[in-house]
Amino acid sequence: MSDKPDVTNAVQPGGPARSTEAGDVPDALRRRYLTEAGRNGAGIAYYTDATIVIPSFRDRGRQLIATRSDPNTIRDLVSIAQHRGWSAVQVSGSTGFRREAWLAGRTAGLEVDGYRPGERDLQILQRRLDAQSRRIVEREASAPADADRSRRPTVMPGRAERRRIVEAVVRDRVADPAIQARILVSAQARLATLLDREGTRDPQRRTAERNRNR
Repeated sequence: MSDKPDVTNAVQPGGPARSTEAGDVPDALRRRYLTEAGRNGAGIAYYTDATIVIPSFRDRGRQLIATRSDPNTIRDLVSIAQHRGWSAVQVSGSTGFRREAWLAGRTAGLEVDGYRPGERDLQILQRRLDAQSRRIVEREASAPADADRSRRPTVMPGRAERRRIVEAVVRDRVADPAIQARILVSAQARLATLLDREGTRDPQRRTAERNRNR
């Protein structure tokens, strides 16, 4: 269900922007949505299906407008903001939209103006950051092993190397230094636990990693 028709749910740059060009979106979104150019400054409409009448959002370049407070759509708007180099955004519209946009934006490390979070919002944000750090650790810690195994037997990267991989991924995906630091603390703790478990299951690997890291 759409929000109140007289309320415009929007995300726009809150500071310097690398790009404000309509249609400048991540490739993953370009492949997922169907688009239709509007007239008289209406922007580009993005649809999830050919039969849908109301678009998920409209792209006017400096303004991304959504008809609903849908979390998935809002995450896509934040992805576009990141892609265009908007390190800070201004959100407007219904309370539900601004709240979810604040959560999605802060989880991505963006500065978000236009919504004042309450205690429960801050708790939800922390849980999302924890979940994000867990996903990063699990993906980056296991990806080298999966990739190497598909090609040829090899030695897994050591602890120090995998810590550097996780740190690089966090710094690449999260712009805000404070959010980076919070995710890194959680991510490195999870990585240490994961590596300890690997060493317990495979004593030979543990010995090899210990010798390599000397």
